[in-house]
Amino acid sequence: FHTRMRRRVPHQPVDIATRETLEFVTSHLPCGATILEVGCGDGRVASQLLKCGYRVTGLDSKSDMIVKARTRGVPTVIGLWPKFDSKVAFDAIAFTRSLHHITPLREAIARARDLLSPAGLLLIEDFAPDEVNEATVHWFVKVLRSEQAKALINLVAGQLATELLSATDVMQTWRQNRGHDLHSFTAMNEAIAERFLIRENHLVPYFYRYLIPVLPNTRAAASFVDEVFHQEKFLSQRGEIVALGRRIIASN
Repeated sequence: FHTRMRRRVPHQPVDIATRETLEFVTSHLPCGATILEVGCGDGRVASQLLKCGYRVTGLDSKSDMIVKARTRGVPTVIGLWPKFDSKVAFDAIAFTRSLHHITPLREAIARARDLLSPAGLLLIEDFAPDEVNEATVHWFVKVLRSEQAKALINLVAGQLATELLSATDVMQTWRQNRGHDLHSFTAMNEAIAERFLIRENHLVPYFYRYLIPVLPNTRAAASFVDEVFHQEKFLSQRGEIVALGRRIIASN
């Protein structure tokens, strides 16, 4: 299997998110594997996978994201899942933070089963906002109100970090921003279990991703995001907070 990438000093906040998704995918697949990334966005992860020797196809429903991905050299298709059609089977299908808003959910999982090779893997990276407790949300707000955060954060309208910073009731704001039209992680897990054998199920850091849209593209901001990532990992392992991210590895 592909060896884990040597950790480099990140240049900008988004590099930490790219690093984590990249390590998740490469740690479960041999180099040269064919991968379909559903919800490839601007192609940051897919372009790095290509550089690592994987054969990648990106799928996204947003034309502006497809344009960005193609400028990074990623072979992409604009379209909606589960309507995507392919003449070949893939070694892996990765839903990178996209499955929670794909409907119908069971058809989405069934389509993945159809397009995977017999020994293929389903890789899910998502989150479980409904499973996070009050202590966890208050921890994140404390991070946002820290001196380090204040020196870096730009109050971008419509971003969760901005909303939480101005909230008088942080739990109410958290619940309102959760997106009630999204699939819960429980629903996603159950739908996958109906069609696949779930091999692994992990809780991983995710809150750091909410910082990326409100921070400048500097090394100082990247270092701050990396610190928050490791803090969420450490505190969740100790049971003091609940990690927000979820990952599933499943097979036929």
